[in-house]
Amino acid sequence: MKSLIPVIFGAAIASVAMTHSGTVRAENLYNLMMIGSELEVCSSLQSDRCMSTSWIKANDMRTTRLFQLSDVRRKEATRSSIWPQQREEIRAQLATALEELATYFGRGVVSEHRFVERLRSRAYQTLLMQLSEAEYQRLLDNLELRHTDGVQEVANLAQSPATTRDMVEEFVAMLKPLAQTKKPRITLVTAAARNSYDPIERYTGIFEQAGAEVTWLPVDAVVARAQAEGKCTELESLRRDMQGNYDRDRVNPARHEQQLKYCTSDTAWEDMLGRSHGVFFVDGRADNLRDAFIVDQEPTRLMRVMLGRYMQGSLIIGAEGHASAALVTGNMITNGTSREALASGAHARKAPPEMCDLDASCPRDLGPNSVTYEALGGLSFFGFGVVDTNMSQAGRQIRMMRVAQTTGTPLAIGIDGNTALQVNTAQGYFRVIGDEGIFVNEGAQGTDTLLAGTFHYMRHGSSGKISRQGVTDIHLAELPSRRQESLTIRFLDDTGIYDNLGTLCSRGESRLLQDKAELIMQTNDSSTVSNVLGRCQVVNAVLGVALND
Repeated sequence: MKSLIPVIFGAAIASVAMTHSGTVRAENLYNLMMIGSELEVCSSLQSDRCMSTSWIKANDMRTTRLFQLSDVRRKEATRSSIWPQQREEIRAQLATALEELATYFGRGVVSEHRFVERLRSRAYQTLLMQLSEAEYQRLLDNLELRHTDGVQEVANLAQSPATTRDMVEEFVAMLKPLAQTKKPRITLVTAAARNSYDPIERYTGIFEQAGAEVTWLPVDAVVARAQAEGKCTELESLRRDMQGNYDRDRVNPARHEQQLKYCTSDTAWEDMLGRSHGVFFVDGRADNLRDAFIVDQEPTRLMRVMLGRYMQGSLIIGAEGHASAALVTGNMITNGTSREALASGAHARKAPPEMCDLDASCPRDLGPNSVTYEALGGLSFFGFGVVDTNMSQAGRQIRMMRVAQTTGTPLAIGIDGNTALQVNTAQGYFRVIGDEGIFVNEGAQGTDTLLAGTFHYMRHGSSGKISRQGVTDIHLAELPSRRQESLTIRFLDDTGIYDNLGTLCSRGESRLLQDKAELIMQTNDSSTVSNVLGRCQVVNAVLGVALND
């Protein structure tokens, strides 16, 4: 079949904005910072992210999760009451495997690294591959040893990668005009995480080391639901039902008690938020974060006050990874791949569980990679369009364009990993900082098997002005050439579009094929490109992709 891409290229080119020039004034302040991926924080639990590990003291810090393979814990992990009947065979196999592992480790306490390494060995590989993500986490939760009092995860900002240090310090610096002579105060929200207790010490540590005072907000989707229904004494059972978390009251009783106390008070957040200059949302699932602040499609009082202060200019907002995608006013992306976006479209449905095909937990007509979005939006801090994250690294350009096209959203912005978009939402100015860049799509159009639209790609230091219709006044920063270490043409699930920007800038066109999908990028008379080797910047180019028979 002949490619259909040229059919709508003309319409896409006709929609290109013609005025993209000028600069953004340096004095403009930013009240929103969206980071495209989880920060690579060096900590005693994440030593692989540290430039040096000599500072880690195993006796004084949490350096690993510990699992107990006693009879009691193994029976808890494989009890029939927490496993669906249709998974009885897998449950029985897992019980046998745990008995063997207990013998192997002397029925004692074992570190996460050693336990997972053995579980992934050839002896148990087939069984492991049959477990869904929910089942795997259920196993680990029930085997986890109670945290030792007084021994915590310790973060080290100085030993973290340079980009992480820069992002953390930049967010704290954004708060200083509000704090004036005081130490900036941050409210930390971990509600997007599967286990909202896990990131607390790590993120508290790095922001404190950057000069801020940090307070954890003990709210998540479970607490919000418990408050709404008067079920604060049932937090543990709600965790199991809503998020598949087990035994958090046993493993981390101090955090559980902190959350329980918060839950039973309608005003616990008032003093905390009232003293804060900024709120930072940690990575996780976008729908987890939304459900912590919007219950039964109604924003909580906390959400309304937080948004009100933000709109008044007295609160700065920051987020990372999928939490950044949850900050939108409408059409919040929650799941899926570019491959499925092109083949099966986008669905205004609740996101399916991870690896739901393995345990038959997928909703009807959805698979684990189906593209889903929340049509009623997220937390409403970013009102300009759709946002997606880990853009180039995960090849999500087509996913984002499909959601924009399906919902009729004129503007969509994808933020690369280790990259942030800073926005002055009142005046509409923005700036890109970090290792990579942002992919901006305007006017996505298409059919069931075809997509096209105008796009821009901007990297560190580039800036412009943003509205609901698009971006203007773009100033491309001057950047040095950079040799690319690897190249791929895979664009549905990898870095193919990102890797071939250099070809687009130098030749005016780049064509990619993956499976039955064909992608074309073109510049035209209204395009601007940066004259650098490697991954260049481009303004007013056109991208089209078609699924051919």
